[in-house]
Amino acid sequence: MSSENKGEQHGSSAHGMLPVPPGMDLMEYLDLREKAESYIRMVGYLYVDLAFHEENPEQKEKFEKESKRHSTLLKSMKWMNMEAAKPIVAEYPELIRRLREKVKGSDA
Repeated sequence: MSSENKGEQHGSSAHGMLPVPPGMDLMEYLDLREKAESYIRMVGYLYVDLAFHEENPEQKEKFEKESKRHSTLLKSMKWMNMEAAKPIVAEYPELIRRLREKVKGSDA
């Protein structure tokens, strides 16, 4: 390894090398990305479930828009960027908890 590349780590993938951000090891980086993807997917599913059970047309439309927004985010791959993934991993567990409570309330 040359002295120029000493601080960089790279992991292999099907598309070549993944640049690992400075200060993170490869496993930490992959774990963050995996969690972000999983959380976005879960939130999208919860919004679909809420829209399905919602009778108020305005609220139903709001839930459908949120589901589509999360689907678009998932497809955009922007969550793979560390600046996007970190807040998702920090904020989405609480959002998922609140949405699950709403789903349980709509099932009752």
